[in-house]
Amino acid sequence: MMAQLFDNEWKREDLLRRIGRLSQLCGVRMYEFMDGKEKGSRAAEVRTGSGLTFTLLLDRGMDIGPADFAGCPLAWHSCAGFPHPSYFIPFKDHWLETFGGGLVATCGLSNVGAYNVDTGKEFNLHGVITSSASENVKIDYKWNGDDLDISVEGTVREAAVFGPNLSLHRLIWTRLGEKKIFIEDRVTNEGYQEIPVMFLYHINIGWPVLDKDTIFIAPSKKVAPLNAEAEKEKEDYAVFDIPQKNYRERVYYHDMIPDPSGNVQLAIVNPSLHSPCFGIYLKYPYRELPRFTQWKMIGEGTYVLGVEPGNCSVTGRARERAEGTLQYLDPGHFRTFHLEIGVISSPEEMNQISDLVAKLLRK
Repeated sequence: MMAQLFDNEWKREDLLRRIGRLSQLCGVRMYEFMDGKEKGSRAAEVRTGSGLTFTLLLDRGMDIGPADFAGCPLAWHSCAGFPHPSYFIPFKDHWLETFGGGLVATCGLSNVGAYNVDTGKEFNLHGVITSSASENVKIDYKWNGDDLDISVEGTVREAAVFGPNLSLHRLIWTRLGEKKIFIEDRVTNEGYQEIPVMFLYHINIGWPVLDKDTIFIAPSKKVAPLNAEAEKEKEDYAVFDIPQKNYRERVYYHDMIPDPSGNVQLAIVNPSLHSPCFGIYLKYPYRELPRFTQWKMIGEGTYVLGVEPGNCSVTGRARERAEGTLQYLDPGHFRTFHLEIGVISSPEEMNQISDLVAKLLRK
């Protein structure tokens, strides 16, 4: 294959003849925030040359914060911003005080979901990994024929004396001219005891992709409301509106149908957008992430659609244990998780996913 840039295909040699260095087209730029609660946090901005730009928050679990395509924001940003991890309080619901939203926030590794007490130990909302700093960060550029792969990788740890010793090795890569992001995660139990592992990608879609005309396209064979609040509009889980005053969040569980290759594909699109970006799609292995949570929150200011594939629910570790669905990791063993996020920039791409989902639902 060749790089797709400016409506043309380019060979490596023809591109390099036209530029002084790769940073003219694409690349990774590392920096530190300099102001407010974000001060001191490391970040890496990635540009693919296609119009896709995204920021890796190196001191916040290597999560993806701001992201845009051709100037169109893809992710919701919360009022909390993306504070330095020193502001994080690992107790009850204080996770929300430093939850910046962003394209991907990782939940886990010892707990996902509500604050709870399991086997005598307290676990805060959504765990601690998203507020942990990465180590051994490496940036790489690698030519594969006429394709240039761009990657950032590093390791994040959740470890404590008399507690878990878990590492998350994260590789995030993309390609020159692409409008896709690939995440490859490996969670390893580096301790000497079997330990529960809970993992979820908290993907936060904001305006203008989220708006009153937005369509949530998903191969859901069953949708179940989490509680009485979600029950109120359970038939409208995929229907959105302009920001609503005093809106209360609704959470739904989806039972997804994988495609013939074993992947789940879904999309969030706004056909009314008059820009190169109509929305985004997700693709991930159902075997690795068999549970799916939807967070519908269309309030004023907190105007966001959360799409959240994981290996668990969001009711917390104690509930998972009680229901017999808590997953464990043996000493020295690891588990992998993969996620592809891409931009939908044409009606044809939107229709392709719609047709696939419709076909799966007809079976």
